[in-house]
Amino acid sequence: MLLPDEQEFLEYVTENYSERKRPAKKEWTFQEYFNFVPEDLEDMLIDLFTRYDIEHSNFDLDNYFEPELFWWQWKLKKQWRGRKLKPLTLEMIIESAKAGRWLYD
Repeated sequence: MLLPDEQEFLEYVTENYSERKRPAKKEWTFQEYFNFVPEDLEDMLIDLFTRYDIEHSNFDLDNYFEPELFWWQWKLKKQWRGRKLKPLTLEMIIESAKAGRWLYD
């Protein structure tokens, strides 16, 4: 299903993912406005990619979020320290939905 309009997308995100049902805005970053553990965030993104028919094989969550690591993975934590993560916005999802594929990364 291609995105019929941005407002429908924002209403869907508000209804299903916004804390206290604050109206979602396309400028929102996932890092700032969606306080999810990585598994829930991944579920949200898969839902949006599927609902809006976005081909996302080139999407890499590690470009946007640091993975949750266990204490014994301290060597991996060192690799992530200082790494520059990209912002992920609702507008990026909207633009990708219009194109039918993930446009970034």
